Amino acid sequence: MKLKEKLIVYYLSAAFVILFFVGLFTLNSIKNLGINTIEQQLTGQSSLAELYITQLHAIQNENSDDLSAETSKFVIGKLGLVFGNIRIYDKDFKLLASSKANTSLGISDTQNREILEAASNGSYAYIVRNSTAYFASPITFKDSIIGILEIIYPMSFLQGLINGVSNILLIGTFIFAILLALISIFIASRLTKPINRLAKAADNYANRIFSPVEIKGSDEIAQLSRSFNEMGIQLQEYILRQKQFVSNVSHELRTPLTAIKGYSELLYEEVGDRPDLKKAVFHLKNESDRLYKLVNEVLTLSRIETGREEFNMNRLNFSDLVNDTVDKMLIRAQNNGVKITSDIESDVYVKGDKEKLVQVVVNLIDNAVKYSPSKSVVRLNLFKESNEVILMISDQGIGIPEKEMSKVFDRFYRAENAQRIPGTGLGLSIAKHIVEAHNGSIRLTAGIEGGTTAILSLPIDS
Repeated sequence: MKLKEKLIVYYLSAAFVILFFVGLFTLNSIKNLGINTIEQQLTGQSSLAELYITQLHAIQNENSDDLSAETSKFVIGKLGLVFGNIRIYDKDFKLLASSKANTSLGISDTQNREILEAASNGSYAYIVRNSTAYFASPITFKDSIIGILEIIYPMSFLQGLINGVSNILLIGTFIFAILLALISIFIASRLTKPINRLAKAADNYANRIFSPVEIKGSDEIAQLSRSFNEMGIQLQEYILRQKQFVSNVSHELRTPLTAIKGYSELLYEEVGDRPDLKKAVFHLKNESDRLYKLVNEVLTLSRIETGREEFNMNRLNFSDLVNDTVDKMLIRAQNNGVKITSDIESDVYVKGDKEKLVQVVVNLIDNAVKYSPSKSVVRLNLFKESNEVILMISDQGIGIPEKEMSKVFDRFYRAENAQRIPGTGLGLSIAKHIVEAHNGSIRLTAGIEGGTTAILSLPIDS
């Protein structure tokens, strides 16, 4: 998961957790507030009802300690219209009157004996069951409890309020989630944009493209970008000094090497019949030739990299160029026991420097032959694809490990499994620079039949 996506997920997750607990707290607060309000309302109603009942009892049964059913029914008839569903019990929990006509008398039918018992002890009692509030209070006359008043209050209004608030919270959460997602995307994009620029710059640096990173602001990422640009400048200077050093050394070596090469050839011809001396001079001649070739390759690469190499660009029949190069390499391949087969599309034209393109094709074929075992086949395919000409050279050789594919074009780099085979490690680097100077590209892939496939592409000159 990318950093931008992680930030969005983190923002949304944090917001949903906060919203969940805020919503839970809000609903719980509304519920508690509603219950407390109802409790206060019922307490007030019960006080008024108790006062009315005791005054009526004093008038009708002044000396009696028992609340009569007649008084209770009269009170129910008057207060039931105002208070709703109420019940009156005597002090032994016998139901004397109820505002609901279908309520059967008798304590055995009530589910709220505990609140009646609490009220019989002189205190208020209050419970909620099945979205209904049951409130019981004692009816006191001359410091004696003569009965119990129970008020039944449906809490459907409170439940409806809670459901309404829940729906509002859900809709609000959905809208908030959409807005937060948009804001999170915007913020994450702003935060990750400079990081993406740094990541792209790092990839460019890995490919030796030292383009500076755009700097905005003065935060930590901007400071990191400045440090990155400083590092790029230092790397460029270091690589330039390295190239200049190699070029200077190679140039200085070329003159004495030319002399050594000439004298070794002369000695080889004049050494006569002394086998031991002739063998020594032979090795001297071969090593001087190899060193002379290496110096020339380094100088060529240095000139190309610094833009001092001249390219004689002309319209070329690339098909004929490849065919001629294959013919030249046949003897080399036969000496290694390797067969070359080719499938070349005719009359494919490119614009380029003939000698340098021949150098590239020779290098690719030579590598394929050199790293292939005896009795294997090197296959060449040349064809047009869109606006490009593609040359594929496949071998059945030792191959190149995947992790080393991107490094083989570096100067002097050689794959680990190719160390025992002679070579300078400059051929592919020179080939890559020549091809790029022709606005083309070159890459290596693992072959279908094992080995390696070199893929060269150049723009078609129509």
